[in-house]
Amino acid sequence: MMGASALALAFAGSPAFAQMADPRGEPEAATLDEVVVTARRTEENIQKVPVAVTAFSQEGLRQRGIETGTDLQNFTPSLSVVGNTNRNQENYTIRGIGGIGSLGTGGGPGVVAYFAEVPSTASGPGLLFDLQSIQVLKGPQGTLFGRNTTGGAVLLDPVKPGFEPDGYIEGTVGSLDRRSGRAAVTLPLSDTLSLRLAGQFDQREGFVKDVNTGKDYNDRNNFSLRGGLLFRPNDRLSSYTAVNYVDIDENGPGTVLLAVNPAGPAAALLNPLLAAQQARGNDRIALSADTKNVSRTLLALNNTTLRLNDSVTLKNVVSYTRTRANFGSDGDASALVINDLNGAIPGRWNVDSETWTEELQARIELGRLTFQTGLFYSDTSTVTPLTFVQRANLGAVSLVQDSAHANDSSRAVYGQFTYAITDTLTANAGYRYTWDEFGGDISIYIPQLGNACGTNPGFAFPNCSRAFDGESDGDTWQIGLDWQATPDTLIYGVSRHGYKSGGINPSVLLVSATSPLFRVRPETVTDGEIGLKHDWSISGINARTNLSAFYMKYEDIQRSDYALIGGFNTQLITNAAEATVKGFEFEGVIQPIAPLTLTATYSYNDATYDKYIDGLGVDRSGFPFQYAPKNKYSLDAKLYLPVPSTIGDLSLRASYAWQDDQQVASDLQPFGVIPAYGLLNVRLDWERIAGSDVALSLYGTNVTDEEYRVTSNATYNTTGLVGAAYGDPRQYGVTLRYSW
Repeated sequence: MMGASALALAFAGSPAFAQMADPRGEPEAATLDEVVVTARRTEENIQKVPVAVTAFSQEGLRQRGIETGTDLQNFTPSLSVVGNTNRNQENYTIRGIGGIGSLGTGGGPGVVAYFAEVPSTASGPGLLFDLQSIQVLKGPQGTLFGRNTTGGAVLLDPVKPGFEPDGYIEGTVGSLDRRSGRAAVTLPLSDTLSLRLAGQFDQREGFVKDVNTGKDYNDRNNFSLRGGLLFRPNDRLSSYTAVNYVDIDENGPGTVLLAVNPAGPAAALLNPLLAAQQARGNDRIALSADTKNVSRTLLALNNTTLRLNDSVTLKNVVSYTRTRANFGSDGDASALVINDLNGAIPGRWNVDSETWTEELQARIELGRLTFQTGLFYSDTSTVTPLTFVQRANLGAVSLVQDSAHANDSSRAVYGQFTYAITDTLTANAGYRYTWDEFGGDISIYIPQLGNACGTNPGFAFPNCSRAFDGESDGDTWQIGLDWQATPDTLIYGVSRHGYKSGGINPSVLLVSATSPLFRVRPETVTDGEIGLKHDWSISGINARTNLSAFYMKYEDIQRSDYALIGGFNTQLITNAAEATVKGFEFEGVIQPIAPLTLTATYSYNDATYDKYIDGLGVDRSGFPFQYAPKNKYSLDAKLYLPVPSTIGDLSLRASYAWQDDQQVASDLQPFGVIPAYGLLNVRLDWERIAGSDVALSLYGTNVTDEEYRVTSNATYNTTGLVGAAYGDPRQYGVTLRYSW
């Protein structure tokens, strides 16, 4: 796992800055607070850890208004959270590598999200509340903990129960009739047992309306509940058990018809609808499908740590996740029935998935040598009965019922050591080997044809059903060296090799078991990274500057793409033979005067395919990566205002985040790019009002009301049309919070 550096931004939004100097009195010399991370599965100062990581504290998340992965990407170099019009299933992409793979068909995630050290198949706002921190690790992972990835990891660390009572309650009202609330309380039950309960809800109207039905899209209607129990009978044993439940019932993203291919099969029908859409604007649409987004997710976990002696510590992490979801989509973004997903077969869920994970770790500390090793296992079973309405307005098959049963399992052994060669020079190396298995069956029922799908030349199997299975294995390794040149300067270098499971495109089986599109080869990457972490001070002005540069070579990189299979538009995973990603990242903070804190981030990514002949024989060599904006930066300023101490602490904050154009298509098709955009947010915080524990915040997001796309369907060259989803418009609101 592991890599070289970037910086944690938590300090810029944490209470520590308010305490460094009194903005109401004479300025004092400020000091940067210590940011603690667990990137190497032990608590460490981020400036001492040779890991490419960006981190945010609990207070930093709150004051920046980070409530979703889309918010998180605005302040994190090389991170993109796009590619799925379902906003509650957020896919993380780091340095152009990401995606969640296909459950039950191998091709695992390029970036894994962890909740309380558990690799989670769930994502979205239902987990991003009452967090102690968020940490974004960049580069191949797997030699220290959890799952193996080629892109990175996002660590969500919930607030755990303490043994002193505390808590908070807050409510927010805002534009679009927003009403939301969050609350948490810690209840010590004894000297050894403590309970923390937390919850959140978020409701608002949508900002896109259907002109025919009056339904609003891009709404919010979700709530989450969490309970955590900590048992700590002594200083050697600690056991944390948590349950998290997320309930979402929303209307979906409201896809806008963006473009029509004049040579497409539905051009004559869609061109008048495109003209009508352009005349209405992007906040008024007309759809034929019910694009609902309903899901229920339950996550239960236990994390137990036992320190056998001063040298050996054991840890066991076990989890269970159940996700059930119903969702619909209008793939043609119009009132025509061309490519609609109407949801599950009546009485069923679109997705019904169960995941078990088990991980056993041992950490051994012997003077200058630290060694961590572990065993990891995961098993996911998924049932997906779906109902599509395809090409009815084109005189073709109208109703298609697709059902799949799939299973995906992974097991691995790993280990990594760190050895202090001298007091300032440290070497580290790690290795992992992973075995993946996947299989299941897929079937299609077309009511117009009965079960005799063999009469349809588009299908290869008379019973419209086919079983599939496969396996994949590979290694992950890393080797690095870091030098603590001074107490405030860390220089490091690392090389890593990552592996991502191969897989299967089961939909291809219905056409041909010998198709080159059927099997997906494993993805591998070998990278090199160097970096510098440096705290410095000039004339009493303290600052922090972190730099990293990286070079990554990929073989058989897995890409998501669309193709016409048996006359149907089908999303597939394909392999690109070779690819190169290179770039650098910067994160810094400076406090020129005691009341003012300035933070900046920047990333540059040059990601292209060196050699890529796709499964249909198209040469895509030299094409840029999807979801890898070349330039990306953010600027953040926080100023404490000079007010009497009897009033409280008053601060003003402004943040601006900008990202370059980014590809959403693996080819250079028209409208396959999300144009560059920048977002400006402002916030006024009044903490400790009149010396109390009450805080009031006024906020504005996207205050310039920028219209920007967050994703689009890259189907211009297949179905002959493009639908797009747009980001949130300008919003404003007020939050009242009471803490104890």
